[in-house]
Amino acid sequence: MSPPDSRNPEHRSSNSMIVFCTGAGLCALAYFLGVGALIGALISGGDPALVVGGIFAAIALGLTTVVGFVLMLIGGIWMIGQVIADQSGGAEEKRYRDVER
Repeated sequence: MSPPDSRNPEHRSSNSMIVFCTGAGLCALAYFLGVGALIGALISGGDPALVVGGIFAAIALGLTTVVGFVLMLIGGIWMIGQVIADQSGGAEEKRYRDVER
């Protein structure tokens, strides 16, 4: 049995959902780590090494949040684009409409 020559026209990629969920996961991770960093800074007692570490953690968590938001935005736009493309009705979809059931 040989593999099919062309790709199934009904096959859709789930990459947009993966990108969106990765972004949402990064945002959630940054939130939970940020809460932990805040609690750690409050109970540190003013140790300079912990204060500097907290500053670097805040910068890293802020960047993680921004990257997560951008990934969510890209994934969301990509999903909307797929929905619009599915509604357009290309030639490969029209051949299925003529089939008698």
